[in-house]
Amino acid sequence: MSAISLAIRSIQLTNYKNYDFRQFDLSEKINLIVGNNGLGKTNLLDALYYSCMTKSNLTSADAMVIRFGEDFFRIAANICKDEVEHFVEVKYRRQEKKEILLDRLKMERQADFIGRFPCVMITPDDHQLISGSSEQRRRFMDVTISQFSQEYLSQLMLYNKVLQQRNALLKSFYEQRRFDRSLLDVYTEKLVNAGRIISRYRMDLVHQLVPVFHQVYRQIFEGNEGVEITYDSDVQQADYAAVMAAAEQQDTQAQRTTRGIHTDDLQLELNGMPLRKIGSQGQQKTFLLSLKLAQYELLKANKGCKPLLLLDDIFDKLDPQRIAAIFRLVSSDAYGQVCITDTKEREIGVLLQENNIQSFKFIPLGQV
Repeated sequence: MSAISLAIRSIQLTNYKNYDFRQFDLSEKINLIVGNNGLGKTNLLDALYYSCMTKSNLTSADAMVIRFGEDFFRIAANICKDEVEHFVEVKYRRQEKKEILLDRLKMERQADFIGRFPCVMITPDDHQLISGSSEQRRRFMDVTISQFSQEYLSQLMLYNKVLQQRNALLKSFYEQRRFDRSLLDVYTEKLVNAGRIISRYRMDLVHQLVPVFHQVYRQIFEGNEGVEITYDSDVQQADYAAVMAAAEQQDTQAQRTTRGIHTDDLQLELNGMPLRKIGSQGQQKTFLLSLKLAQYELLKANKGCKPLLLLDDIFDKLDPQRIAAIFRLVSSDAYGQVCITDTKEREIGVLLQENNIQSFKFIPLGQV
């Protein structure tokens, strides 16, 4: 059975980043958002991401996306999924709780919205997946799994809450010179129960992701290097409760929880070595694009829906042949709506013409 379609037909922005008030109408296939730097191409892509994920891909603080000098922002999007029209509205005012409305009805929990409109965004900042801390790679796993598993998202939220409580308790032991065994055991048990579920989902994610990643890397980008992704967790091969018990003394001394799924990582390797150490810029970019396109395929398989694909300034350091290969790929029936930003409207137009790609729309950004 083929995946159902998903497309944002229009989006209206009020006080979002550099936009005071602007509406954009989109093609249901390929949208090319073009213009000079500083005109808001990335901000428009981020707003599209926000309408699907209820948060910015660029910052964790909602207040940071409000236009300078204003005290609120609003996003309104018309989204068509499986030929059914939906109206999504996000409103946020400083010092107040964010409101998310789906078809005019307020969502009581943000978590209930996540995954309804799956989305993958690829940006230059994705390089942090290679060079950044393990937190970046855990976020990649979390964003992926949360879009197709409500259980995972709820257990992750629970784990993070209990982790904060357990860390605060460990700190209080040090400050107050007392030790409460029963309370520590309560928090530890809750962490273990949630952590086991999260770890199981992450292991399954990597198991599904790796063969798709290999296929994309070798067939689309004609890569012949040995590339690998492995899940690295100190609770993967051992009993979670035993790991926590063995780390208790270290936790008490450090005043924080030192073991658990919040230290998980993904090992990204090229020819048996860490990618960040030996990969050239081109190799690292090809690896990242393959990883994110594999994420797309995984979401499509698990959701039965072609996610929205957002590509922000990804063509830098790629040769024309690889750029053409990406265009041929995303214009195929395997992909749904795609939004791409770039500064070179003329060059992109020639490339589309040379590759006989006709289903696209240019969205030029002038002064806003």
